[in-house]
Amino acid sequence: MKVLTLEADGAAADVAPGERLELRLPENAGTGYQWVLDGPEPPLRVVAETRHPATDRAGATGEHRFVLHADAPGETTLVARHARPWAPETELRRFRLTVRVR
Repeated sequence: MKVLTLEADGAAADVAPGERLELRLPENAGTGYQWVLDGPEPPLRVVAETRHPATDRAGATGEHRFVLHADAPGETTLVARHARPWAPETELRRFRLTVRVR
């Protein structure tokens, strides 16, 4: 499984059909701001979404993880927004990653 973080913003990733891709984004859900995926579009699909809060101290930043499966050859842009889900206009950051399945 290929693991990508916020440092991959604006980059491209190549995966093989049948391969999984894990996106790990820093998040402190206690602030109300969460990462939300727009889509994704085929050939990707989300197979798992988990939150991993920091365990060392209350209020610390943890991770929001998305596991995606590459179903077939193709290309798509994965977009994640860091905002309050009930108020999309509060977006703090946008993450983009071009994924090529080949």
